[in-house]
Amino acid sequence: MTAALGATALATPKILSEQPTLRLSLTVNPAKKISTLPRDYMGLSYESGQLAYPDYFSPKNTQLINLFRKLSPSGVLRLGGNLSEFTIWSETEPTPAPESGGLVGPDPGVRVPRTFTITPNSIRSLKGFLDATGWRCIYGLNLGGGTVEQAVAEGGFVAKTLGEKLTCVQFGNEPDLFKHRDENNRPWSYEEYLTKWKSFRAEFHRQLPVVAVAGPDTAYNHEWVSRFVKDVPKEVVMVTSHYYPLGPPTDPKMTIELLLNPGERFESSCHMPIESAKAAGIPFRMAEGNSCYNAGKTGVSDTFAAALWAGDYCLQMAALGCVGVNLHAGANGYYSPIIGSIVNGFTVRPEYYGLLLAQKFAGESLCDAKLDAQGANVTAYAAAGENNVKLIALFNKDGREVDVTMSGMNKARVARFSAQAIDSKSGVTFGDAGEKLYAQNGKCSVHLPGYSAAMLWIK
Repeated sequence: MTAALGATALATPKILSEQPTLRLSLTVNPAKKISTLPRDYMGLSYESGQLAYPDYFSPKNTQLINLFRKLSPSGVLRLGGNLSEFTIWSETEPTPAPESGGLVGPDPGVRVPRTFTITPNSIRSLKGFLDATGWRCIYGLNLGGGTVEQAVAEGGFVAKTLGEKLTCVQFGNEPDLFKHRDENNRPWSYEEYLTKWKSFRAEFHRQLPVVAVAGPDTAYNHEWVSRFVKDVPKEVVMVTSHYYPLGPPTDPKMTIELLLNPGERFESSCHMPIESAKAAGIPFRMAEGNSCYNAGKTGVSDTFAAALWAGDYCLQMAALGCVGVNLHAGANGYYSPIIGSIVNGFTVRPEYYGLLLAQKFAGESLCDAKLDAQGANVTAYAAAGENNVKLIALFNKDGREVDVTMSGMNKARVARFSAQAIDSKSGVTFGDAGEKLYAQNGKCSVHLPGYSAAMLWIK
């Protein structure tokens, strides 16, 4: 079955360099397991302010529910974001009631103070949405501009209402970017953050001892993560931080080429925090991130390039031992996998299909997959059962065509992931068109055009 995105109007195709097809070899060792993806590996992240409009995350919002369920039958919705600093908890419903269909999109980086009132109706509505989707929730509380009393009141109602649908709560969003609200606009020190975080954690332990807590949910500062897991190793059930390979969108250097070749930023923002969490014996989840911070960059975040990046990124994180990834979304942000509104309906951008590809590995065990890429920007991931290879994903983020040869398998079914051009904003396809591979002399070979991916189900 083939899934297609959008209408037939496509971006002008890129002219690929006329070079000979590269011959690559892939060796998979199904006996060498490297990590297992939880069934709730896939997730989305939204601004907490969206809860001020209870009809959005609601059991009545069936179109959004269906898109969540299609993405994953058991994902994780994370609520937080920059605008969580401006949320307040109220036991009484506002008068007049919030407008129907209100949208709160990703913060474009301006952090203009606003007030988002979250009420019991917001949380009851959220519970219905989670029940309908089969998803669970990581719930962010306002640490930067809130009080511990407010956090306990809100967190207590959330825990009681959501029950087993609540994975954990978090105190604060991107505290390494917090500023004091005074004329000097001074940044918080780590010590200031930790002192306030501990005061919140202590009160939760006293009044809500069964509510699990995660953190520190940092923006980029690996040193904060490293210090945090050493300072409070027994106080959290999960370590979290954020990753955006590009940003800000106003910088002309933030291009498709850089997105597909992030380099050092991936090392410092992804690999290092995961290693810190492993050393402390705590699971790590990338609770927020996407292609380009400050709501994304048009021509990059809303193209097929972002879809290729997203699928590859999710599996790359899984191979490192990450237990889940949440892509930031909401309203009509350029990087949002799902866009639209209750009034106008919802649709998906290319990135959504990259997540669908990665979701095929949920619940599976990744095994050792060594690809001789010969300098090309090509990656490979494999999932295995007891003694056999079950799935292989190949990502060609290079303009050159490649042939990948694999041994140890007799037959495979192929699903292609492609678009007319790397910068296409529509016309993305991912699905099984009946293509099969058969071994010759004990080897199978699959051809990948430039800027495309393929999923192989091994027989």
